[in-house]
Amino acid sequence: MGETPRRRGRPRKHPPQIDPGTPELQRHRILLAGAADAPLAEDPLALMVARGLLQPTQAQAGRYYASLYRRAVGPPHLSTNAHYQRLAMNAPATAFGEEDAGVAEARRLYRLGKEKLLQAGRLVAEATEDLVVFGVRPGILMAVSVTGRNASKRSKPAVPADARYRAILAGLEALAAGYGFRDSHRSR
Repeated sequence: MGETPRRRGRPRKHPPQIDPGTPELQRHRILLAGAADAPLAEDPLALMVARGLLQPTQAQAGRYYASLYRRAVGPPHLSTNAHYQRLAMNAPATAFGEEDAGVAEARRLYRLGKEKLLQAGRLVAEATEDLVVFGVRPGILMAVSVTGRNASKRSKPAVPADARYRAILAGLEALAAGYGFRDSHRSR
């Protein structure tokens, strides 16, 4: 009898897999995450939760604040792409008064969180924003300490790592309480 007809052309592609990165990047993530899940090393908040330094609701409040910051203020990393696109297309600049209700609500909620952080103290606000908005890893997450020849060349931080960690905890706790996230850990 007849053979079943074969489809001609290119074979089907398999679903894309997540790229684990180079072997060097994998080792770096394992060094950062320790016994925790290595992909968590990409996000400082997730890494702190994996190491037991934060509660998940505190990290969730931090991510929420960061998303409000991006929506209300703009992305934390500067880019001139939009400016050059407007120049290339001779598009008129948009007026500052034109904003939708979503941006206005994001700004209101961002200001609420910023007020909560500033009420807790300037160090608390700076340390928390450095972590959640700008992705600066606190000193408590550093896997390897600086020793040897390069240690004398680096200046000592103005605030010790444990004080910044306590400030971050206070800031994330203030954000969790201000935004109504439940089950936040208060006894640290």
